[in-house]
Amino acid sequence: MSFVLIVMLISMLLMLFLSVPIYISVGTASLLALLCEGNLPLTLVPQRLYVSVDSFTLIAVPFFILAGDLMIKGGISKRLVNLAKSLLGWSKASMAYVTVVASALFGAISGSAVATTGAIGGFMYPEMLKDNYKPSFAAGLGAMAGTLGILIPPSIAFIVFGTQTGTSVGQLFAWGAVAGIFVAILYMIASRIELGVSKTQSRVEKFSLRQVWYTFKDAVWGLLCPVIILGGIYSGVFSPSEAAVVAILYAALVGLFIYRELNFKTLMDCLFKAAISSGTILILIGMSNIFGWVMTVENVSALISGLLENAGVNAVTFLLFINIIYLILGMIMETIPIISLTSPLFFPAAMSLGIDPIHFGVITVCNLAFGLCTPPYGVDLFMANSYSKQPVLQMVVSCRFLYLFGIIGLLAITYVPYFIMV
Repeated sequence: MSFVLIVMLISMLLMLFLSVPIYISVGTASLLALLCEGNLPLTLVPQRLYVSVDSFTLIAVPFFILAGDLMIKGGISKRLVNLAKSLLGWSKASMAYVTVVASALFGAISGSAVATTGAIGGFMYPEMLKDNYKPSFAAGLGAMAGTLGILIPPSIAFIVFGTQTGTSVGQLFAWGAVAGIFVAILYMIASRIELGVSKTQSRVEKFSLRQVWYTFKDAVWGLLCPVIILGGIYSGVFSPSEAAVVAILYAALVGLFIYRELNFKTLMDCLFKAAISSGTILILIGMSNIFGWVMTVENVSALISGLLENAGVNAVTFLLFINIIYLILGMIMETIPIISLTSPLFFPAAMSLGIDPIHFGVITVCNLAFGLCTPPYGVDLFMANSYSKQPVLQMVVSCRFLYLFGIIGLLAITYVPYFIMV
């Protein structure tokens, strides 16, 4: 390993250890590497920053963030929950099923795991407590189900992966949708087992077609949103970026004129929050691009591919290694910086081993989605803690079967891609 790489990696890790913000740590480490290189002008830094975010596909990120906020404030999320309740209220695990299904439905609108946890998990937590659920399990389930927000398209994580690696975002969405449905089913099975083991006595409501019809009519405008977004993308009517703009217009019109739960103040709040979230993500992508570019100049991807070849590593072993690395990284970092930092390293190595790029993208995002619920830094767990005040470790212990089935799902998606191929 060259001196430049050693300086870059040590300085970045040291700053992260000292709790320096990730984008500053990555950017400063990259700048130090360029100074050590000596023969590269520093004018490359602003150039690479601009190039990294000058992407038509990346326009979708701030727009989907804004669309998700508008749908939360505009009343779409609670109507989706009410519809799920009317469909699943007859089951002994009805509230758990409703949480998972409503999270999947909202994920098909928002593209964000944290937004899904806050919107659906926060809404369902008191409902599950009324149904005699253990508080720590109710909070943990909301966090676990919230991870479906970055698996079910439109997914911000898939958009970032696609732009970083040149992979088709539309194909990532298609495979990710199947993977998300598969994981949702596993979480529902795990929830039923957990409630059976803990002998939770839940309310059971009689199934009523009349109630289903009433809640369906109330939620139909929300249900149409993913149909319009995904239908438009897959039919070729518009691109993912254009779909994000359509989602904003649709959410605003529904919230303002149909459900009438949006007003000028809440609209401004949504715009402000979306601007902050988008700025955070885009500056991370920009700094990570410089980091990845330095590694490209230093020929790190070829070095890794050579090491794998010399060690006799095959695709099966490599994917196991990737799963372990991403699970560990998910414990200490957020999804977007992990994708931005590691894709220049791991993606070329995966391609050299003959791994399908779309499959590798789904494996990456599935791992990082699971990482959102792994302590100590699981962002979804902290979101659930914010509305439930339940200790993070208690949530993890109470959801032990969900974690077990989550690992099973990861292994199935990794080694049996037929589950998700479309």
